[in-house]
Amino acid sequence: MTSEPGTTGRTILITGVTDGIGRALAEHYATAGASVLGVGRRPGPAASVDLLTSGAYCQADLARPDAAEAVRGFLDDQGIDRLDMLVHNAAAGWYGPIAEQNPGSIADLLAVNLRATIALTHALLPRLSAARGVIAFVSSVHAALPTPDFAVYTATKAALDGFARNLRIEQAGKVDVLTLWIGPTRTGMHAKSGVPAGRLKVERFASPEATAAGIAAAIARRHCASIGAGNGLLHWAGTHLEAWIDGTMIAAARRRTG
Repeated sequence: MTSEPGTTGRTILITGVTDGIGRALAEHYATAGASVLGVGRRPGPAASVDLLTSGAYCQADLARPDAAEAVRGFLDDQGIDRLDMLVHNAAAGWYGPIAEQNPGSIADLLAVNLRATIALTHALLPRLSAARGVIAFVSSVHAALPTPDFAVYTATKAALDGFARNLRIEQAGKVDVLTLWIGPTRTGMHAKSGVPAGRLKVERFASPEATAAGIAAAIARRHCASIGAGNGLLHWAGTHLEAWIDGTMIAAARRRTG
């Protein structure tokens, strides 16, 4: 990946850095000269970024109600009172009909994908305001589309889109708030969510590095964006052709069930 102007020396906090898109983003920004701070659930990050093997890695389980306070305490310990960028990348998923999802799994998804992200934004706003910084929400094109068997995941992403939209207005002139809608990416999330092997054509998905590069480019422009031309078309269709898409999918589902 190539670095973009203005990255050197910036302090960037990224959640979900131990693998996938978060790891690729951390490597991108560290290579570009930024001071990268990572948040992850694992005891030690499985990443090649040297900074994330030292005190710049915060182990925090975002499903816990005290996660935001843990990250704030970590920044206090590091002596960091300004943040140039906060990238909300961490997310959890679950695959299957909502009728079969257990209450604990629903609670975990809401905690990680929604509650923790809002709480962390709230806790770190003073540091971001001090730097006239950027908050980037890694969303999904599926937040605007029906995605059967991923109902709670897509609901949390749609809710965060609404949160970011309002925050963008509230923080105008103080902090730039961006939403980045990504498409399917080759990460471990699908297996962790319980997607059966072979159910998805994972080989056709974008690589974590390609998705991370697109995210970083959009952040550098300080523009909300869909990452990838095809994903941009999907997001547009989801927001402009909702009735037609939903009707078509409902009709197909009825045919399958006889």
